Order: sequence, then C-alpha cells, then structure tokens
Amino acid sequence: MPLTLRITAFFMVLILPLLNLFQRADTTDYTYTEAEKPVKQQREYTQYEFGDYDILVSPEGDDSAAGSETAPVKSVERAKALAKERRQSGAQGEITVWIKGGEYLFSSPLEFNSGDAQNVRFIACPGEEVVFSGAVKADGWQEDTINGIKCLSAAVPDNADFDSVFRDGEKLPQTRYPESGYFYISETNHEGGLFTDENTPWDWSYGDLELTPDKKQETRDFRNPGNVTLRVLHYWADEISKLRGYDEKRGRILFETPASMKIEKGQKYYFENVYEAADKPGEWYFDGGEHKLFYIPQEGETAENLNISFGVSEKLVNISGCGSLYFEGITFRDTNSGFPELEPGSWLSEYGMRFPQAEYDCAGAFEATDCEKIDIKYCSFINIGTCAVKFNRRVKNSSVTGCDILNTGASGVFIHGFNSTQDAEITENITVKDNLIDGYGRYFYAAVGVLLTNARSCEIEHNEIKNGYYTAVSVGWLWGYSYSVTENISVRDNLIYNIGQGWLSDMGGIYTLGRQKGTVLSGNVIHDVAADSGEGGYGGWGIYLDEGSQFILVEKNLVYSCGSQSFHQHYGENNLIRNNIFALSGEGEARSSFSHGEHQIGYESEENHIEFKLERNIFLTDDTPAYLAPGDWQFRDSGNIFWDLTNGKYVFCNRDSALNKLTRIFPKGMKSIGLFEGAVIGNPGFRNPKNGDFTLPDENTVLDEAGFERFDCALAGTLTQRN
Repeated sequence: MPLTLRITAFFMVLILPLLNLFQRADTTDYTYTEAEKPVKQQREYTQYEFGDYDILVSPEGDDSAAGSETAPVKSVERAKALAKERRQSGAQGEITVWIKGGEYLFSSPLEFNSGDAQNVRFIACPGEEVVFSGAVKADGWQEDTINGIKCLSAAVPDNADFDSVFRDGEKLPQTRYPESGYFYISETNHEGGLFTDENTPWDWSYGDLELTPDKKQETRDFRNPGNVTLRVLHYWADEISKLRGYDEKRGRILFETPASMKIEKGQKYYFENVYEAADKPGEWYFDGGEHKLFYIPQEGETAENLNISFGVSEKLVNISGCGSLYFEGITFRDTNSGFPELEPGSWLSEYGMRFPQAEYDCAGAFEATDCEKIDIKYCSFINIGTCAVKFNRRVKNSSVTGCDILNTGASGVFIHGFNSTQDAEITENITVKDNLIDGYGRYFYAAVGVLLTNARSCEIEHNEIKNGYYTAVSVGWLWGYSYSVTENISVRDNLIYNIGQGWLSDMGGIYTLGRQKGTVLSGNVIHDVAADSGEGGYGGWGIYLDEGSQFILVEKNLVYSCGSQSFHQHYGENNLIRNNIFALSGEGEARSSFSHGEHQIGYESEENHIEFKLERNIFLTDDTPAYLAPGDWQFRDSGNIFWDLTNGKYVFCNRDSALNKLTRIFPKGMKSIGLFEGAVIGNPGFRNPKNGDFTLPDENTVLDEAGFERFDCALAGTLTQRN
C-alpha cells in the first residue's frame, strides 16, 4: 500500500472514534407502524367418507378380509394389493386406503411399481395417529457388564447391522470417544492413501486410508475395531468409515473406506460405537461379532420395563413407475442410516468413495423414481436415518407440502434429477412448500435441508429450515458454465436459521451452482449461519452463489448475523442482487472470490465479464466492512444504502480479504475506483437490528433517495398451523 494511504488509514483509525462522539448519533425521531403478524392457516384435512371402492386398514384387521369398514385388513401391503385387484376389476376414479391409528412395521419398504393401481390415496383416519416404522423392539434383556459397568444387553438377529436405537420415540446416543468435542489430526501424511500427487484424479483427494492421531487420544488399539466408526469433519465433507486397526509401529489409525477429501493436520475427528467409551446412562453399544445390543440404563429402567427398538430398514416407501399416489397424515419414523449405495459412473464410486458434497449418495425413507403426481401432505418424518423424501430421476408434477421433517440423518427433501436435454428424462415441477425441517444432517453431517441437483420449474417456498450442520437450501449441480437443466427455480419466503453450527465449512443459508435461467431467491429470511471456526475452517455465508452461478435474481431477502458475509459469490455471470437487506455479519456484508481463468469451466471468452450487479440494497455494518477486497471483484453497484452502527456515516470496505484496519477504504476511496455509484450514506432506521428487529420506519428520506422498496419479513416461514 502506498505510504500516503497508510498514513491516511492510520489517521482514520485513531481519529474516527473521537469523531464518532459527534457524528454517529442519529437524532431522527422515527415512527414505526406495528405490522400485523400473518395468521397461520388452518389445515384442511380430507374428511372421512368411505367410498364404494375404498379400503380400510386397522391393526386389529385380518389380511384375509375384504377391506370394508366392517372387515378391515391388517396391513398396508394387503390394502395396496386390494387396490390393484379392484382397479383390474373395473373400479373407476379415486380409491382411498383409509388407515386407522396404530404402528405399522416395515422391515422392508412398501413397494410400488408399474403394475400397481394408480390414482390411489393413503390417508390416516382423521384424528388418529398412524405410524409407519422402520424399527423393531429389542426383547430378552439380561443383566450384563460393559467396560466394567453394569448394563443390560439383548441378543439381536445375526444379520442385524444398525446405527439407530430408539427409546419411546427418542433417538439414543451411541458411545462416543471423546465424549464431547473432537480430536485433531496431528500431521499431514498421505503415504497410506490410494493416490499420490502424480496420479490423483482430483487434487482435493489422496484416497486417504490412514491418519496420525491426536496426542490426546489415549485409546488407540480399540476392542473390536471393526465395530468402531471413524468420523472426520473437514472442508465441506463428512468422512465415515469403520476401522481396520492401529499400526503401533507407525503410529497410524487405519480405516476401511477411502476418504473422499484429503486428510490434513488440524482437522477434526472422533469415534462412535466405542466399547471403551461406555460409561454414561442412556448410551448404547452394538457388538456385531456377538450380535448383542448393550445399554446402560437410566434410573428406574429395568429389563422388564425397557422399551428400546433398533432400526432395520432405511426405506419405508419405494415407488418406481407408478404415478398418481397421495399420502396424508401419516407419520414415517425410526429408520436406519447405513452406508449409502454409491451411484455408479464416477471415479469416486469405483474406489468405494462417497461423493464429497451434500451427502449426494443418500437414499430416502420415502423415495420415488420415474413417476408423476406423487403428493405427500401433512405427514411427519421423525428420526429418519437418511433423507426423509427423495424424488429421483424422471419424477414430475409432485409435491411435499405441510409436512414436519424432524431429526433426519441426511436431507429433509432431495430432488435428484438428471442433467438431460430430453424432456422425458427431466425431473420437473416439484413443489416443496410449508414444511418445517428441524434437525437435518443428524448422521450424514454434510446433508442439506432441501437439496435440488438437476431439475427445472420447481418451487421451494414458505418452509422453515433450521438446526443443520450444512447448507439449508442448495440448487444446481454444475460447476462452471456448461449446460444445466436447472432453471426457473423459485426459492421464496423461507425462514432459515441456526445453520452450520461450527461443524463444517463452505456453506450458505441458500447455495447455488451453475447456469440457472429464471431462478429467483426472494423474500427469504436467513440468519445465524456459522462455519467451522477452527484451523482451516471458513465460509458461513447467508446467500452463496457458487461456481458458475448465472442468471439468478436475488431480491427482497433479509440476511443477517452470519459468521462470514451475508452475501458471497464465487465466480459467475449476470446475477442481479437487488433490494436486499444485508446486515451485521461477522466478516462484513459482501464478498466475491472471482477466480479469473483457472476455474472458468465452459466460459466461452477469456475476457472479463460482469459477475453480478448490486442495486438498491441496504448494507448495515458494525465496525466491519461493507465489501471485502472489492478490487478483485467483477461487478457493478448502484444506489445502495450504507450505514455502520459504530461508525455512523464512516462506513468502509477492506482493500484485502483480511479484516485489517490499515487497509480500510472509505466511501471517497471507493468512488475513486468506480464503486459506490449513487451510494446513499445514511441510517436506514431499523428499529432494533442488534436484536433481530429490522422493521423500517414509516418515513425516511434515506430510503426514498435510494428507491428502496420495503418488504414484509414476517411473511417468511410456514403457512399452516402446527399442533
């Protein structure tokens, strides 16, 4: 930096606090109109009316019965078969399978194929709790010991292999080492990997099969290492593998599944299902060799009153080639996680490696492929081991609406299409609306609340998505500027918060990839996105337009209190960022990591191009930069409002990517480099922004001068009442 600029910056750093005593106060007496809170709609459940071809299911029924109101069948499988028989006998119109309250066990999924009846509804009888469960009860508990501690144990079938145990509907914790927190890899050493620098297919991966443990890790030669699960949390990936053992001579932990991303010094790891860690009431341990489940009881629990079950199925419903099916009011719960089935065709799967982003390989408890008009309404998904709902390739005109998706192992909803130019091959017209997704990625930590890979004309609207370890909404699956089927995606009015929670890196409340003509992100409220704050951790952004994001409109969103910036783009073109509120994020409000030629995959010209435009946005800072390293960006801005809660009108940007007080650029300097065009430096007048109240005053000339259009943040979130 030139000496004169350094002197100026130094002067501003010293003098600015004194000037603030006189300049930062805003004595305007703002008035605020209390906005009416939107009234949640009442749910309109299907009224019970038993039709001529309808079928009744009851736990007290008999599968040899006719399925009538007076002679119900016992299983949903039999009801499905009866619907097929009735359709083959000439039944016209809708057939409704009415299901009475009770628990229905699915040790294997309810399968639908092209031979099954279409235009069939599966509806819980009004006011009754219908549960489709993937867990069986453990019986025959005996007094036992584990790790020198008294416990209870139960024999399980020889073919049982589970990672989910439940007590009275609550998912129980496995033994964990360390009991809380993490160990940290002590050195970078790829010598035991599948690849070297010379032959790796991808410079982010060595196919590591070993790690050098933390010195604090006292137990290394585990009892039954094949039962122990290793978890490594790094970058944006979550590695999962069983152990092979410990090489004492070399001081290396050995594991079975090659890591999809490079394992390096300082990264976090821990172990699950560790015999030596069993010491706490409420914990369980599974010994696959002895085929026994061990449980340390809590006070009052005995072998006679223990109500514990374990997961036996990952899927509850599997639909392929059969359309026009409707499900209402059913609770799907308590399924297993298991290792994902790797999708063939990539070099990763050839080596048995999971895809290192968004838990792409995970299945769904409710899964549909090659079908149309699959609608799920007012259902609940609880303690699901993988994704709750997965719409696979060639699914069209389907929906998930008004559902509660709670505590899922992977994604809440996964729209998994194929990047095709052929209409018949495309996944399209999927609606994900009015859902509560609370606690996703609980086993597969890099999972996304709503993940859309390749699809077009979909709506992700009015959902409340919270408490995940990675991105809340992810749209697109192409890195760069090549053809992408993903277009016309509406991500509107979602309430997104408490995302990341410091576990992983490189995430956004809303995240996009690739060309997306017609995609709109609007009306969303996003706050508290926190990436890993440790060594190598980075990137907790509110809205994150990643590699090649193009033709996207980002408008009328409120984004605040994110760990990094409220808005970030990592190369792209022709995105319009207009009329948003970006406020009070930890490392400023906006950043672009333009990567010039090395990552411009598929871009037709070497000439620089405009990545995005910032128009009429409000940037509210608090002694943090509005823009970080703007000289590296390829963008235009005009008519934006800037204000700093600490420094008042002395807002600033940072010349470099680091938060360095000596590299601050103030508005005059920004204008000298062609930025802050038409900028309005003034207080937008938020009522109480530090406490999350971004109500704007009834009248404010600052807003009028910029032409900022007010929008109602209270509209974000679910539409219907929950019990």
